Amino acid sequence: MSKPIIYHDPTSEPSRAVHWLCIEAQIPVDISYTWLTRGDHVSPTFLEVNPFHQVPALKHDDFCLSEASAIMNYLTDIHDVSETWFGHDIKSKAEINKLLSWYHTNLRRILTLDYFLPVLLMPAYLGFPKPPEQDIQSKLDAIHTMFEQLNDMLSKGKYLNGDKICAADILYACDVVVLDIDPHREEILRHYPSVLRWLDTLQSMESYQIAHRAWHHVTPLILAATGQAQETPAWVADACESVL
Repeated sequence: MSKPIIYHDPTSEPSRAVHWLCIEAQIPVDISYTWLTRGDHVSPTFLEVNPFHQVPALKHDDFCLSEASAIMNYLTDIHDVSETWFGHDIKSKAEINKLLSWYHTNLRRILTLDYFLPVLLMPAYLGFPKPPEQDIQSKLDAIHTMFEQLNDMLSKGKYLNGDKICAADILYACDVVVLDIDPHREEILRHYPSVLRWLDTLQSMESYQIAHRAWHHVTPLILAATGQAQETPAWVADACESVL
């Protein structure tokens, strides 16, 4: 069987999740780095793989696929390890599907799309001004409501679905660590001991460290750049590439 190609940018949360799963589940893939901050995702070559110009994306012979959870499902299916990551019976599959739905409608939307991008990322990448303080506070209120729910979910077991890691844990954790570039990270998370305990467990995994090597390298550089005018964010790709 030929190896699938994963189009990957380690600054993308869902992209890191796919890469992390491949490492942890020992799924062989070829990595094609597709740097968002260089515009690789809008190149004609990449648009043939994913016309919606997003990473991660997958190409396996003549089959192309986008969306992280779909890619993770596909990869675990073709390597016969889907039961480990997406449930072994009707009920466990339903529970993990519920977690994946909650991820999209809560964690990713509230933390990453509504807060991380406008409040943290764009001011660092391009020197954009942050939203008004009132808007930021509203976003933080929503984040705390979301984390209260997540903390409750994690108070019942070691991982989201009990005592064994599943695909949802990997997706969730990759989004939670966007707070690495928030100077107020500790203040936000200190209220949620179950989230912190779960995150510590996942971050102690060797596969997590490998998949997040570039992210951890560039995090202090992003923090230092916040609020400074930038002609282009290509420096982010340069910094990541230097440790890969």
